[in-house]
Amino acid sequence: MPPVTQTFNDKSLMPIALIMAFIQFTNALEYMMFNPVFAFMAADFLVPVSFSGYVSGMYTSGAVLSGIIAFYWIGHFNKKRFLIANMALLGLLTFLTTFTASFNLLLALRFCAGLVGGTTMGVGISILINHAPANLRGKMLATVIASYSIVSIAGMPTILFLCTHYGWHAALWLISTLCLLTLPLIVFFIPRDQVSCDTPPALPLDRNTLLFASGNALVQFSPMLVIPVLVPLMTRQLGASLEQLSWLFFAGGIAGYLSSKMTGALTSRFSASSLATGATLIFILSLLIPALGYPHSALFIILFLGASYSRLVSSSALTIQFPDNGQRAGFASLQTSIMYLMTTAAFFLTAFLLPTDEIAPQNMNMLLVLCAISASGFPVIVIILQKKLAKRTIQAERLISD
Repeated sequence: MPPVTQTFNDKSLMPIALIMAFIQFTNALEYMMFNPVFAFMAADFLVPVSFSGYVSGMYTSGAVLSGIIAFYWIGHFNKKRFLIANMALLGLLTFLTTFTASFNLLLALRFCAGLVGGTTMGVGISILINHAPANLRGKMLATVIASYSIVSIAGMPTILFLCTHYGWHAALWLISTLCLLTLPLIVFFIPRDQVSCDTPPALPLDRNTLLFASGNALVQFSPMLVIPVLVPLMTRQLGASLEQLSWLFFAGGIAGYLSSKMTGALTSRFSASSLATGATLIFILSLLIPALGYPHSALFIILFLGASYSRLVSSSALTIQFPDNGQRAGFASLQTSIMYLMTTAAFFLTAFLLPTDEIAPQNMNMLLVLCAISASGFPVIVIILQKKLAKRTIQAERLISD
């Protein structure tokens, strides 16, 4: 028989959500920091700074592979123990990186880190959502997603400060320490899996599963087209100075954090389609600022990142309803895997459309138009997903009544 999952209220669930947010913060910072930090590492490994693409690519490859494997096999494992093992391994792999000067070994370590990182948050979010009542799931997801903003607000500045003043080894030691700090939090505060004699079957990898698992990736594709060129976009088209960039990204991070929390609170009051439509309109409005040449860089970054995080929260709150509790870890791992694939595709497309350092305004505007077009389909996707969930509910009620 399937296990009965204990349901927590808002007050008892929030500490679990905050721990998961800390785990997500550590996991995201470990992944995101390697692009800027590799500028400090490249000389020690006797390779050009441009080789950071290989380092990121190895991580992404490992994450995609592990996400697909977890989709089928994660149901056989105790989720809490799996999460403990993942964070311990991530800390160890990051620590070992500081003791090598071989670029090939670095690539191997990053591939292994991707294997771990590709499943960590899928498992973590499944534990959180499985213990949350339906009306609180959006709020809990928003708490975890808001950790991405904290990476921009506090995480990356701290990492770069350590690299500048103490060397890149110190930055990686900090990540290892954060990984170790998560272990007692998981052991003492994360609820245990309910004991079950039966292993729940994995979701069928059919059209509906792929559609729901791709929802967040499709949402993130649009902002990821612009993320790689945010700096030249704000300095060349919006007139921001280099001295203003740190404050602009800080303001954007604050906007993303507040937007995530606000959207999470609104998911219990408004439909996903309403939230998706409103956030998408703001997102497209933000793109009009550089497209029309208005010199309002602060307004642009606040609207752009705020709307991006809002869209992700509303999508996550909807798509996480698709799997059953026992299948949610595998589904979330597949979802993460597809997000890595879509992010990589967006980065490659941006590089293809803007192949030189001197970005012509018409080429940048073409990228902004493509970004707006891809973003405009999000409300339609939400409506389709809502109808499929409603249809499944009706069918389930008919089976019960029969």
